[in-house]
Amino acid sequence: MKVVIFGATGMVGAGALREVLASDDVEAVLSISRQPCGVEHPKLREILLSDLFDVAAVEGQLSGYDACIWAIGVSSVGLDEAAYALVTEELTLTWAHTLLRLNPGMAFCYCSAGGAGGPGMWARVRRRVEGALKEMPFRHAGAVRPGFIRPGPGIRSKTRGYQFGITLLKPLFLLVPLLVRVVPGLFTTSERLGRAMLRVVQGRADRFILESADINRVGA
Repeated sequence: MKVVIFGATGMVGAGALREVLASDDVEAVLSISRQPCGVEHPKLREILLSDLFDVAAVEGQLSGYDACIWAIGVSSVGLDEAAYALVTEELTLTWAHTLLRLNPGMAFCYCSAGGAGGPGMWARVRRRVEGALKEMPFRHAGAVRPGFIRPGPGIRSKTRGYQFGITLLKPLFLLVPLLVRVVPGLFTTSERLGRAMLRVVQGRADRFILESADINRVGA
């Protein structure tokens, strides 16, 4: 399997990249981002794009892939719906349509967010993306909605508020394995999340939307 991954410089994407590179089922990985992910691996190749909307600039390098893992996300704080949807919806679907056109039968996993079933603006936008991806003719497709994520060693969130929370809760990290078992609907780890996203594109998930408890089960 050859996998394209977006967002490998962020917390979710970095965790997913580790699991994808470690998988014997994956022979090659292409990371597309604005900045280097800081990982060197014989399976990994990077494309750096200062403007991620400039799909045409790299379209000739996007054929021959089997799956895409999408882990790009922005905070909705301070943004109106149009601004939030620009990255969350338009960017995601632009790449999804392009990759599927160039690689018919491709698989796609989208990292949504815990609470995306709620009434807020950001949740409404996330659900639109989920719905659009579900209707596209991917071989396998799914969306993960993680709750609180314990990042793996050396992985940090680029969202200040989330990273601040992680720093505060770090003394409790030893309890996370227990919390995953006791309240799997609230907690997960970057390792389980990464494995769950990989299993979505492998066709090994049993539903389109994976909430936190599903992530822990599928990514165990």
